[in-house]
Amino acid sequence: MKIRVALVALLATVSLSGCASLFDDIPDANDAMPTSTPAPKCGDDTVKAVAGVMTSDAVEVVEVIGSCTMVSILTSLAPTEKETAREICEEAAKVAYTGDISSVSVEGDDGHELSTGLKGARCI
Repeated sequence: MKIRVALVALLATVSLSGCASLFDDIPDANDAMPTSTPAPKCGDDTVKAVAGVMTSDAVEVVEVIGSCTMVSILTSLAPTEKETAREICEEAAKVAYTGDISSVSVEGDDGHELSTGLKGARCI
């Protein structure tokens, strides 16, 4: 009987310690500061690739948005500079369509979309 109780106690301890690992990611005051870099966000590689091919000084921010399906390029372009925005969109499209990315959007300095492109089609 003592062996059975000891075995049950041992199994309960093992089971509880196994479940505790589900919550190991919750910060605790006794935890050391993390030493690893944070996990990459969706589209990090795409952002780097698009930023790497941008030649226009008007490009200010490149980000992936829309559930990781759109490359958004924020610029300092005026609303009348649609042709320059289209050129920026075409430049980005050369490297942007990887993974789930299916569109590119270029916005002007007033927040309006100046150009957009879809995977498999030219930017307009």
